[in-house]
Amino acid sequence: MKFNLIFLLLFSSCSNYTNYDRTQFSYTGKGFAYIEKTPISNSNNNNLFVSHNKLEIGTKLRITTPDNKKFLELIIKKKIKYDNFYKILISENIAKDLNLDFNFPYVEINEIKKNKSFVAKKAITENIEKSIANSAPIGKINISNLSKDKKNKEYKLKSFSILVAEFYNLESAELLKKRLTLILSSSNYQLIYINKKSNKSYELLMGPYNTINKLKNDYIVLNDSNFEDLDIKFND
Repeated sequence: MKFNLIFLLLFSSCSNYTNYDRTQFSYTGKGFAYIEKTPISNSNNNNLFVSHNKLEIGTKLRITTPDNKKFLELIIKKKIKYDNFYKILISENIAKDLNLDFNFPYVEINEIKKNKSFVAKKAITENIEKSIANSAPIGKINISNLSKDKKNKEYKLKSFSILVAEFYNLESAELLKKRLTLILSSSNYQLIYINKKSNKSYELLMGPYNTINKLKNDYIVLNDSNFEDLDIKFND
């Protein structure tokens, strides 16, 4: 996710991405790229075209393929709408330059700030983490396979998980995990788990997934239920 817990403010204040202070935070994200194979009309450079649903025109980004560490630095010059499941829209030539797997185009995105000395600070204290985790909305979310077309081919993939939230405090992560018992169906609650990154960093994840269809279905349902700016993590 772009930074710890910002999306959880949705639970209590219905704030969204556009509310955060861009002088204090820099966008980061991990997930799948939408590869546009059709030339973009009125674009100055159809060969290397990038668009983002939320970042402004003129934003400079570094797009990296985690598998091979290849990256490109590009500027958003036009806004084009695309499925919210994808983290970014890129042209086919960018995908080729990054040596992406077209069936599973997993990328990391980092906004490049002009101020190189920028350092992100903790946005929310441990006490606020607990408050936010405890205020998760009560309402059953039934996550099911939205795609019933058996003709659609499911690709066998590496193991990935949906990153629901990051915490500085284990108690806060466990609190939200428990809270999710009231939101998720029993079968999908079993997919929720906590990963300890360090003594002061914990991830609340959903997975693992080995097929892109199931991952996408659950991602969309969570996103539609106000869990915005979800990231996707590769399971080593």
